[in-house]
Amino acid sequence: MPEQSNPTDATPPSVQGWYSRFVRRVDLSTQILIALALGIFGGLFAGEWCAPLAIIGEAFVGLLRMTVLPYILVTLVVSLGRLRMRSSRRLALIGGTVLLGLWTSCLVVVWVLPTSFPQWSTGSFFSTALIEGSEPIDVLSYFVPANIFESLSNNQVPAVVLFGICCGLALSKSRNRTIVLNQLDVAADVLLRISKFITRLAPVGIFAIAASTAGTVSLAEVGRLQAYLVAYTAGAVFLGFAVLPLLVTTLTPLTYRQVLFVVKEPMLTAFATGKLIIVLPMLIENTERLFETQVKIDGKDESPAIDVLYGTAYPFPHVGKLLSMLFIPFAAWFLGAPIKPSDYPDFLFSGLFSFFGGPIVAIPFLLDQMQLPHDMFQLFLVSGVYGERLGDAVGAMHLCVLTLISIFGFNRMLCFQLWGLVKYATVVCVFGVIILVGVRLVLYRAISMADNKYDVIERMQLLEQPVESIVIKQPVPNPAPLRDGESLLQRIRRRGALRVGYNEDNLPFAYFNNRRALVGYDIEMAHSLARDLGVTLELVRFDRATLVDQLNADHFDIVMSGLVGTLERAQAMAHTDSYMDVNLALVTRDFRSGNFRTLKRILALDDLQIGFADLSRGFVNRIEAALPDATLVEIPDNRDYFNGQHPDLDALLISAESGSAFTLMYPRFEVVIPNELNASLPLFYAVGNRDAQLRDFLEYWVGLRKKDGTAQDYYNHWVLGKTNGKNEPRWSILRDYLGWIR
Repeated sequence: MPEQSNPTDATPPSVQGWYSRFVRRVDLSTQILIALALGIFGGLFAGEWCAPLAIIGEAFVGLLRMTVLPYILVTLVVSLGRLRMRSSRRLALIGGTVLLGLWTSCLVVVWVLPTSFPQWSTGSFFSTALIEGSEPIDVLSYFVPANIFESLSNNQVPAVVLFGICCGLALSKSRNRTIVLNQLDVAADVLLRISKFITRLAPVGIFAIAASTAGTVSLAEVGRLQAYLVAYTAGAVFLGFAVLPLLVTTLTPLTYRQVLFVVKEPMLTAFATGKLIIVLPMLIENTERLFETQVKIDGKDESPAIDVLYGTAYPFPHVGKLLSMLFIPFAAWFLGAPIKPSDYPDFLFSGLFSFFGGPIVAIPFLLDQMQLPHDMFQLFLVSGVYGERLGDAVGAMHLCVLTLISIFGFNRMLCFQLWGLVKYATVVCVFGVIILVGVRLVLYRAISMADNKYDVIERMQLLEQPVESIVIKQPVPNPAPLRDGESLLQRIRRRGALRVGYNEDNLPFAYFNNRRALVGYDIEMAHSLARDLGVTLELVRFDRATLVDQLNADHFDIVMSGLVGTLERAQAMAHTDSYMDVNLALVTRDFRSGNFRTLKRILALDDLQIGFADLSRGFVNRIEAALPDATLVEIPDNRDYFNGQHPDLDALLISAESGSAFTLMYPRFEVVIPNELNASLPLFYAVGNRDAQLRDFLEYWVGLRKKDGTAQDYYNHWVLGKTNGKNEPRWSILRDYLGWIR
């Protein structure tokens, strides 16, 4: 009878043997690295087509996080429950000393790295963060577990750790603790087995995360952060691969390779997932394997459990997290006002303690402390795609180094040899100088090739195809006078041309770009109106002082140029309802901005003079009442203040939207909205000849443009400095290089 074939035998034995040998030889860290590289390539190749893979990545992260907090809680109780109180105090002293040393090394890096930033000055577009108050954060609940189940569900790790420490220390004094400890050992073993099984799926999960991230991240936003990302990467490499691991090899018998044995897989996983907490079981397992197979410690039974060290150290800020403090010097440099050397001690000290609440708490606090605009926090969140992942990778090294040194210190096995310490200091200093010089060279070249924000606003163009238009800088009356009984709208259609008044002093509503083209929000609206009417456009310049006379002389049909509503204008001309409300603010030299952030600080200034160019008398009276010792001076144009034609003025009253645009061209100035100053300025379109028909038509037309999203697109582009809202596909090899898809 012939032998039946097995379907599995279809694969040649040689191939089966090669594949099985390959799988056995490739360890998990190599698989993760390959998956990470393939994921990045896949994201660059397919672009946004990889976005759905984020679901797989989120599922993988969720599975990993599923057991972490319960595992930390159980192992803390078990480990501390077995320790004697004297051992616990000694462990706390040793671990605390090591932790302070690691923090100090990171803070020194944060202090030194900003010296590599080249000279740079710039302003920023208007942001709603200037007028939005930050929501209060309940820091107490983050650290104190009033409800341990709520802390577990909200992932409040410090509160969970504090609860575990209290339970463990109380259990260590119990006579019947063995009964509880045996049960908790079983629970910890179950949780660890689940974590190990899920860890085997790491290559699949990490491939999905890397592909979705690389396929969707905005390259434009990354470009704005290039100085911070370069410096942060250099600092992370310096700390993660030089300062920390070499400290272990200097103070302990361990080799550099043994340290990497513990952290290589956790570092890769933490970088790929952006979640340090999920690699704690991996760190614990690798560290236990190290001491079981490669390192022997006398009196190991009396040593603190490895899992208690990792679990206790995790809630404290790690160096990867502290390194993100570098964003504050970057933000100050980016805005053209670098932090003074004398301000660094207070900044670093307060920053260290603020990071106990995490970067989401610390960065806004530090921005406020250093008197930097809160809208920079939005830029920090963009950097989280890369920065948090790299920081968590360094955090894995931080936890490993802290645990290893603490174990050897607890067992009195640390080596303090003079030659070894000198050698360590020399290597770290030399490597640090190389890193610093390299970052400085890279940034100087990158910044010199990059466009600054002055170029951005100067090069901005109209979003939509402009209609046929001319700019009339020497105003003259309409060449076609109104006929008897004719409305402005009828004349516009008769002539086939719409005349719109403009003033180029109203950034970002009307100004000339670097091509000497008249652009801006209201100019864009004027082109849109002319397009809808099917006519050409005539843009006629006006002066604020002669605006009413020009309207009465029939120089233009409509005024569309960021015109601020005032009582005087309401009586002198017909106009639409407010199409936009802007926010009253102060603009001053950036080094003086701190003096204008609160009304109390402003009142403390002597001989204060504040200029204004286009405000209602009512607003001026309100400011004079709030600042009785200040002198308000009216000036012809806002730009005169920025050009230095009024050196006696301490600040300028202007809308925050317009002031922000001016700071892009004049980066030595900064927009400030004092806490007590809460006022809005209405903008309207003025109508010639008090024409009610054209006014009603304009109001209805503006309402339509708001409802169809056109006005919002223009606002995002001209005021907020964002894209035009058209979600263009991300660059990818598949679309932009091979042209296989559209």
